[in-house]
Amino acid sequence: MKLKEILKTVLSRDEMGSLVGSFDVIGDTAIIIIPDELAAKERLIAEALLQTHKNIRTVAKRVGAYDGEFRTIALAVIGGEVMHETEHRENGVRFFLHPEKAYFSVRSSNERKRISSLVRPGEDVLVFFSGIGAFPLVIAANSQAGDIVGIEKNPDAHRYALKSLAGNKRIRNVVFYKGDVADITPRLSRTFDRVLMPLPRTSQAYLAIALTTVRSGGRLHFYDFQSVGAFRQSIEKIDRACGENGRKLITAEIAVCGHCSPRTYRICVDARIE
Repeated sequence: MKLKEILKTVLSRDEMGSLVGSFDVIGDTAIIIIPDELAAKERLIAEALLQTHKNIRTVAKRVGAYDGEFRTIALAVIGGEVMHETEHRENGVRFFLHPEKAYFSVRSSNERKRISSLVRPGEDVLVFFSGIGAFPLVIAANSQAGDIVGIEKNPDAHRYALKSLAGNKRIRNVVFYKGDVADITPRLSRTFDRVLMPLPRTSQAYLAIALTTVRSGGRLHFYDFQSVGAFRQSIEKIDRACGENGRKLITAEIAVCGHCSPRTYRICVDARIE
């Protein structure tokens, strides 16, 4: 049941107009946005969620936005149990995480499944900024990939990636490394058929490193935030980096995989590199 449907009998018309109807559920934790004008009603809103969604044990409101080196967000519990580690299931995978300690977007579930559907049998895959291991583990569970490597700098996210890997015992082809992509990648001393860069605000700075790891004819998935009508600029970033690093962009297609404002989207450039 949608939040606005739940609350239509307890909030005024003006309050309903201010209510943000969408919310995310990570495991047993609901994460919602409470506008300032509804602050006095936040407990009522949380209680409504708890009563109508028996799988939810904690309701927390966002305090600020995803920010900082590790893209984490501050949360304040407004109903149910105290903030805790939770188990989230997606695309046949069990994930373990604490919503405040490691970035995880439930709204990228379809994108993770899309990428896994592109992976061909035997492909070796490298994932930069792998977080709690979402992309590597979903790819492993939903494809016949060869080796899958994830690199993540946030020690908490890395710890949860290892815990999630251990909790999915049938997955045996994933390895996680803790550290900065710039430090870890050269130590791997190998190349990959497919390289993912799922960190829109930072990925461009790591394009040169990524291009050293993509095999000739391999695929690069470059994520970016881009405004409507300017998607081509993201392709140009890759083309420019290829020219500066002795590589060639063969083909590039755009996949829209989310939005962060009415006219700004999260996109993925699916590129083939020579």
